[in-house]
Amino acid sequence: MYTIGVDLGGTQIRAGLFDQKGELLFKAEALTLAQEGAEAVISRIKQSIHEVIGFIEGPTSGSINGIGIGSPGPLNPFTGMVLSPSNLPGMVDIPLQQIIADEFHVPVYLNNDANAAALGEWLYGEGRHTKNMLYITISTGIGAGVIVDGHLLLGEQGSAGEVGHMIIDPQGPLCSCGNYGCFEACASGTGIVQRTKEKLARYTSEGQTSFSQLQLVDEDSLTSRDVFAAAMNNDALAMEIVEETRTYLGIGLINLINLYNPQKIIFGGGVSKAGDFLLKSAVEMAQQRSQLGMRDVEFTMASLGDNAGLYGAAALVSYHQQLG
Repeated sequence: MYTIGVDLGGTQIRAGLFDQKGELLFKAEALTLAQEGAEAVISRIKQSIHEVIGFIEGPTSGSINGIGIGSPGPLNPFTGMVLSPSNLPGMVDIPLQQIIADEFHVPVYLNNDANAAALGEWLYGEGRHTKNMLYITISTGIGAGVIVDGHLLLGEQGSAGEVGHMIIDPQGPLCSCGNYGCFEACASGTGIVQRTKEKLARYTSEGQTSFSQLQLVDEDSLTSRDVFAAAMNNDALAMEIVEETRTYLGIGLINLINLYNPQKIIFGGGVSKAGDFLLKSAVEMAQQRSQLGMRDVEFTMASLGDNAGLYGAAALVSYHQQLG
């Protein structure tokens, strides 16, 4: 028996074939090209799944025990509906779970990509043998998947764990959700870049005589990686931004520890690849200032790498079938 995981992203669609041990045997990739509309995206999802099924020698109707799909939210995992992901224009109120089930005649499970990645790390990666853990992805945005007492926390509409939109600084930057000072607006890659641009604009308008390496970077191509590189080179402006980000992350981690009392917190996402340079002082802050009795938390980096989305999608099948 095999399991298929589908990682639906704004840029790429990836499908992977997994054996019963959770080993990735084969994967297929296609560009999402979301601007072509929902029908075209759904067609590419089906094509990718058919491609990985074709890898099985002499497949039978009983070869696949389920398909898991990790998708950007918002979505409803109970109804299998993709609601309105910002990076998938046109995918509005799409019953994706039912569409794929009708095509392949196997059980299909849908959840948001952060929840799927959390399950992947819990079943196959750094979260094994834990009952209570958080997976936090720090990338373009900030998302999380929460495992509580051995179960994925979903909430009433399946949207629990939207930690990127907890407010950590009411006077902070405007978030895409309309609030000010959300965790995501302050500490994600997008937030870091936006704060950098604002500081650079003030830096120039105030006629600063000192020079910042970031002034040499084209504003349209500026990334958080540029900011970290400049800070590692002792650039004063970049260091100021990094220090702010460390504080924002520390406050966010304190809140999460106090809310969920996890045994382990696992970091994923592109921004987290800055490693100790970004995370060490934030973790130390959280360990010093979270509630007594909750501070013995293990912090670690995700281990599934670029295939985390695929493992996570496949883990949806294993998790749901274990629940029965």
